Amino acid sequence: MNEKKELSSLVNNELLMVMLELNNISEQHNSESNLNENIINHVLSIPGKQLRPSLTIICSKIWDEDVDDKVIKMATAVELLHIATLVHDDTVDFADTRRGEKTASNIWGPHIAVLVGDFLFATSAEYVCDTGSIRLIKQFASTISDLAKGELKEIENSNNVNIKFEDYLDVIFKKTASLFATSSMSGALLGGANENDIQKLYSYGRNLGLGFQIFDDILDFEGEETQLGKPIGSDLKNGIMTYPSIIAITKDKNIKKDIEELFQLSKKNKEIAAKEIANTIKRKGYIEESKNKASELIKSSINDIETIDKNNVYIKSLEDLAYYSMNREK
Repeated sequence: MNEKKELSSLVNNELLMVMLELNNISEQHNSESNLNENIINHVLSIPGKQLRPSLTIICSKIWDEDVDDKVIKMATAVELLHIATLVHDDTVDFADTRRGEKTASNIWGPHIAVLVGDFLFATSAEYVCDTGSIRLIKQFASTISDLAKGELKEIENSNNVNIKFEDYLDVIFKKTASLFATSSMSGALLGGANENDIQKLYSYGRNLGLGFQIFDDILDFEGEETQLGKPIGSDLKNGIMTYPSIIAITKDKNIKKDIEELFQLSKKNKEIAAKEIANTIKRKGYIEESKNKASELIKSSINDIETIDKNNVYIKSLEDLAYYSMNREK
C-alpha cells in the first residue's frame, strides 16, 4: 500500500475544498491586479504534497468524521503559510525552480516575490481568524514567528563548520516541525479532542516534522539528482550544515577540514567539491547514523498517539504517514 496515497484518499473531498479556497484567492487577486500575469495563481498552482492540510483534516476526523467549515479554513491557512515560506525561502536562497517550475523570484524578481510571500502570510492569518479560536490565532502567530526565526538562525549559521547539534535541531523545529505541530494540534482542537490528546497530537506533529526534515536533508546526500531537481551536496555548497555533515565533522577531522576549505572557495568552484564531500560522508556511513536519528524521532511520533483512546482508520493513517516519511525518495 502507498501510505501517502491512502492518507490523501481519506481526506480527498476536504482537500478539494481547500484547493477551491486557494483558487478563489487566485481569482480574486486576478480581478484586482493590473499585471498581465497572475502571480498568485502561479505560486498557488504548483502542486505539493499537501501534508500539512491533510494533517489538520485527519486529526479533526479522529473525533468527528463530519468536517466543518472551520477545519477547512484552518487547513487552508496552514497550506497558505507553508507556500508563503517556500516563496520567501526561494527568494532568500536565489532558487531558480521549485517542483520543476520557475520560482516567483526567478520570473518577477525578489522584490515582487517578497511581497507575494507577505500577501500569502497575511491571507493565511485571515483564514485562521475565521476559525474564531483565540487559541489557534495565538498558536498560528507563534508559528509564523518560529518560521522567521528559524530562517534567520539558518542564515546566521551559514558557513559555520562548528554548528552544534542542538542549534541545528532548533532550526529545523522552527522551519519545519513547528508547522507540522500546529497543523496536527489545530485539527485535534477543532475536532473536539480533550487537552491531553491535543498535546499528544502537537508532540506527534513536532517529532514527525523533525524526523521528516532530517530525512529530507539526507536526500541531499543520496537522492537522485533528477528526482531532487538539484545537484547532490547542494546544502553544503550553499553553506548549510545538516545532520549528516554535523555527525561527520564530529567524528572525522579530515571531513571537517574539507568542509572548512569548501566554504572558502569561490561560488563557481563549490559544486564539484561539495558533491565529492557529500559522497565521502555517504561512503563512511554517516548517512546511516542520520537515518537512525530520524527514525528514532519518527517512532517517537508514533508513540505519541498510541495512547489516544481512539482506534479508527484516521489514527492508523497517522501511523502510516510516519512510516511513509521514513521511506520516501523525494
